[in-house]
Amino acid sequence: MSDNPVTADKPVTDAEKKRARHLHAVLLFNLVVNHIFLFLMALTLIAQSMLPMIIMAVLSLILLTYILVSAKKSLKTEPSWHVRCHWQFAAKRARLFLTLFLALGGLTLTLFYGGQAIGMQKVATWGLTGGFGLLPFMVAVLGLIVIEFDAEHQAKTGKVPKGAAAYYPPPKEDEVSNG
Repeated sequence: MSDNPVTADKPVTDAEKKRARHLHAVLLFNLVVNHIFLFLMALTLIAQSMLPMIIMAVLSLILLTYILVSAKKSLKTEPSWHVRCHWQFAAKRARLFLTLFLALGGLTLTLFYGGQAIGMQKVATWGLTGGFGLLPFMVAVLGLIVIEFDAEHQAKTGKVPKGAAAYYPPPKEDEVSNG
């Protein structure tokens, strides 16, 4: 997060602000609703079925794919730098989250099923699984929620975080007038 957000040279319209917030809102939905609320629900039902956990993972992958594809498409179709910049920054965070999701999810599954396979006690298996797989993932989710709420607020106010502007710099004046 940056203390000094960048503002666009020309005023950002309300429509642009709304479009800029869209992918941040989708990522926040995935983080808050899917990975907090649905995860807790899935944990309570895990004794009966793994289906809620599978649905949560599939929904997350669908939402992350939507973010990544939309951000890539915006590079060619979105006329507003403000919107493109916010969408690219949301996509960057979605890629980070996807990497964490796959790496720590794989570690969690390996610890859970591997512990059982080598004959570890159930309590030890759950402890390793939670401590090395789930806990770091949930801490990362909470950190991303805070960062995304800030980015969504900056999109709403017409600002771009300095990191986003460095990652995706504004077009130069001659590029804007030519196309």
